[in-house]
Amino acid sequence: MTLYAVEALEVNPPPGQAPIHWRLLTTHQVVCLEQALQVIRWYTWRWRIEQLFATLKTAGLNLEATQLESIAAIQRLTVLALSVAVRILQLIQGRDNPDLPANIAFSHEQQQCLSTLAPTLQGKTLLQQNPYPPSSLAWATWIIARLGGWSGYKSQKFPGINTLVRGLEQFESTFFGWKLALGRLVCTP
Repeated sequence: MTLYAVEALEVNPPPGQAPIHWRLLTTHQVVCLEQALQVIRWYTWRWRIEQLFATLKTAGLNLEATQLESIAAIQRLTVLALSVAVRILQLIQGRDNPDLPANIAFSHEQQQCLSTLAPTLQGKTLLQQNPYPPSSLAWATWIIARLGGWSGYKSQKFPGINTLVRGLEQFESTFFGWKLALGRLVCTP
């Protein structure tokens, strides 16, 4: 097997932090700077990939606990779970970036439901108000986190995967009922 080595060293690290120093081995051919930069870019995605698998496993959707036995059934379940896991990762990304729009993860109709829910989830004090601009992904993530059981206080660590999974489950049930109450639910045989 032929391996290529790529070394990346951070030149100007943030004050008080050690510079990043990566030594990467790859089977991808690396004979020029552009190819080395591509390998480095791929490596920067490793944390998101780890988060995706954590969301699928016991940290989130607990896909490993399925009692399905058919390979085809497990594959279908995994595809469905991947769509939920990606949405959870979008919420995690949104909680840290108030410039992202909510339509990345929520339809217009779902955003209307979130707007209806928002006042019921805010506390009486300023500290328990949603601090993000309406229709931003951070705003929607705050609402989903509250539905998942998070207190809403900034002094608490922002909710993780489990809380967002619970909140998204709660939202989907609420959204179904909201559509039913408005007469917008269409069931097809």
